[in-house]
Amino acid sequence: MDTELFYTDNGKENELPPIILLHGNGGNSSSFFYVSDYFSKQRRVIALDSRGHGRSLKGTAPFTLKQFSLDLYNFMVSKNIKKAVLIGYSDGGNVAMIFATEHPEMVSAMVLNGANMFPKGIMKKEFKAMKRAYRKAAFRLKFHPDDKKIRDEYDLLSLMINEPSLTPEQLRKISVPVLVLVGSHDVIDPEHTKLICASFPDSKLSVIPGGHNIVKTNSQPYIEAVEKFLKKVEAEK
Repeated sequence: MDTELFYTDNGKENELPPIILLHGNGGNSSSFFYVSDYFSKQRRVIALDSRGHGRSLKGTAPFTLKQFSLDLYNFMVSKNIKKAVLIGYSDGGNVAMIFATEHPEMVSAMVLNGANMFPKGIMKKEFKAMKRAYRKAAFRLKFHPDDKKIRDEYDLLSLMINEPSLTPEQLRKISVPVLVLVGSHDVIDPEHTKLICASFPDSKLSVIPGGHNIVKTNSQPYIEAVEKFLKKVEAEK
């Protein structure tokens, strides 16, 4: 890897697969503070800062969700983690889906919170606002190509405007159990969330009161939904 990922590693390793937490666009691993604190009492919980986020440096590799997936693979290999539960919020959920299409043998279960298969899965009003911000950042970058702040803003917006690019056919090949979480007033189109859930062979949809950031703003029902899901999945193995 061309950069090191900052991470926290809490809890104790046991017979349960570790949980790896993947945060959203522009965020960092602290998004999962309540989730990590709760589940680390039961098992090993690792929270990553994606490249160019939080305390992870950006590096020189392409700043794309596919690269983030590759970073996750390299991280797991370096830590000798053969299989993990992936909990991904927003872009972190998108990275989890990409990773599962490429390395299904390394995923025991997935929780996807506010994820989208492609950019137009975002509600029209919010997506239009993102596109306006993206165009403005592109215009400013044209005249200030060495301005790191503008470059970082452009790159983050680019992730949401141009990625991911997944299809229901790809998700149908992912056989692991999946919990799809979404806020009742999320920025992801409800029909798109239903499409994601319907595309997985083994999935469940849970709607939690709140917006896109339910992992922070309504953490108790979030944790309860995840715990119920994992207990069921692991009892069946």
